[in-house]
Amino acid sequence: MAARLMDTSLDLVLSAVWLTARVIFFGTFGLYLVTQGNPRELQGTVRIFHYLNVAPPTTVFRWQKREGYEVIVYNSATDEEEVKPALFQPVRWSPTYLLWPKKRPQPKNVMVRTALLALLVRLVFFVCFFLGSFLLVGWLAVTESWHWGVALGVMAVHQLAFARTITYFVWLRGWLFVVVGLGVWVYLQGGAFETIAVCTVGALVTIAILGQWYMATSRRFQHVRDLGVLSGDVGDTRAGFLNG
Repeated sequence: MAARLMDTSLDLVLSAVWLTARVIFFGTFGLYLVTQGNPRELQGTVRIFHYLNVAPPTTVFRWQKREGYEVIVYNSATDEEEVKPALFQPVRWSPTYLLWPKKRPQPKNVMVRTALLALLVRLVFFVCFFLGSFLLVGWLAVTESWHWGVALGVMAVHQLAFARTITYFVWLRGWLFVVVGLGVWVYLQGGAFETIAVCTVGALVTIAILGQWYMATSRRFQHVRDLGVLSGDVGDTRAGFLNG
């Protein structure tokens, strides 16, 4: 009897497909922007600025592809230059990444200016996208529909998981399209189905985040990520370096 109440018309299915694509695109892109303003990202950029600011005036930084900036320090005692391994490697998908790579060695003052600019960019992301997103979704939950409160909860769990693990979670998976697609189709049935769809999808996505959080804090995952950092195969190098 319940099956007869469900609308399976072609128009509704096409509407569900289109809405699913929009939800996944804006949801994934939105979470990316919010994550770029996460306080842990801001903290990492502050650490880079502080590190560069206290470096000796004669320090030179040379960009090495897939390794980051190696540090060249002049030793007055031996009258020689000492090359130290890279202490930070900007993350490739960071909004500040393009500020860092330079073909020629860079003196300290140039690097400090770059770090300051990166800090300002990160601060904009923190205010506009991190704080702004929570305020906007919270306002929608109060003024429009409590269903937005589910989105607020998912976003809060996601950001907390990122802050604790410093790991970017991959969202464009097949299961996500299936879960959101079915949820959207049920939501478009209207009435009580809207609440069922929103709560079910929100719960499943939250469980997925918690599962990834658990995996990211496991010893095996940490070991694999550390190996990736050493071999240069992992873009997110926060396990061993300062982030940018």
